[in-house]
Amino acid sequence: MGRSIMDNTGPGRVAKPAKVRKILGYTPEVREVWQAEDEVNRMSSRLLDAMGIPGTPSDLPAAAGPCDAVYPDFTTYYTVGHPWALWEADADDFDTAMENLRSRLPGLGWRITKDGPQHSMFRNPEIKAVHISSGYHVAIRALKKRSGDLKPQISVTLVSPCYKAPEGSDPSRS
Repeated sequence: MGRSIMDNTGPGRVAKPAKVRKILGYTPEVREVWQAEDEVNRMSSRLLDAMGIPGTPSDLPAAAGPCDAVYPDFTTYYTVGHPWALWEADADDFDTAMENLRSRLPGLGWRITKDGPQHSMFRNPEIKAVHISSGYHVAIRALKKRSGDLKPQISVTLVSPCYKAPEGSDPSRS
């Protein structure tokens, strides 16, 4: 069993910054949870605008969770995720939405890392991208065909890089 990245064990343990940087490949920015959640919500809005089709987005807000790669106890390091979907959109518009994303994401600072069918039974279109300056990752799937009675939707999963909670704060209590 390898050494832990923690200075000690038990409550209040703290990850060593050098180990965190080595594991993640970057030093997490210190940021209040509410600020990171607001930024992720704004980024999701820009992605919705980039799709350029009518529909109703789900109204779940972004939320912080543990940065498991560093500190699974969720008291020091955290990430913000925002899974949402575009409902009540015409499935015939899904191709337009994906084409708009292909052409617009690079101009919004995204690098597309995958553009092709999902590895699933229906092989629905999927775009994965990384936001170059912020390190955000997104997976967007045009789920035109789904099992059973599930309605078509465009599924979006946006995830921030890991952040460090400011000294004295606990992201799990935000």
